[in-house]
Amino acid sequence: MPYAWTEPPAPEQRSLRRTLGVSGLTVLGLAALGAPLGLLWHLLAPGVPVINGGDGRILINEQSPEEFIAADGWFTLLGFGFGLIVAVVAWLVLRRLRGPWLLVAVTLGTSAAAVVAWQVGRLIGLGAYQDWQRTSVLRDTYQAPPDVHAYAVLLVPAFAAAIVLTLAAGWSNDPNLDEPGAKPGYRQPPPAGEEPPVSSDWPDEPDPTAAPAPPGPGPAAPPRG
Repeated sequence: MPYAWTEPPAPEQRSLRRTLGVSGLTVLGLAALGAPLGLLWHLLAPGVPVINGGDGRILINEQSPEEFIAADGWFTLLGFGFGLIVAVVAWLVLRRLRGPWLLVAVTLGTSAAAVVAWQVGRLIGLGAYQDWQRTSVLRDTYQAPPDVHAYAVLLVPAFAAAIVLTLAAGWSNDPNLDEPGAKPGYRQPPPAGEEPPVSSDWPDEPDPTAAPAPPGPGPAAPPRG
């Protein structure tokens, strides 16, 4: 006997206060992850060769050093991968926050992480570089720590995270995004010990124990001449 077609239960709504709290913690947690990201960028990005030109002038050792482009390129690659990983993990872990709140929290968090990574990466070794500037003599050379020169790369982590979250929401089969739930048309099983209800959408089945109906009258015989 078919089960009744029922609507899925409405998901439990999270209070606004709790949503704001989880969103704030998400932003702070992602911003803190910018520190190891900046350390990794500092290790991978090459330093810029500089030379003491005398009279307090610090000159670049080459006309157009490729280290400038390499530092921005490494930050772009690391930031893009960071945004992708953060978006996937946030989508899987913060299920109840899915929707606009998750998009805003992850976008703000990855943007803050990019700024933290930039500052951490450029500050490592900056003190030693400043000491060299004060104590070096003419024609002394040094490797200045990497720095970001194209500031647009700071937006790459947030851009990657926003794209992934938008695609995940668009491909999701759940209209509520936050709970898998039962899909429309799901046949709910009956409680234990109860007969399954019959839906009005299904025609009644005949009773197998009832006697068969008598045959209907056949066609009338033609009159005899």
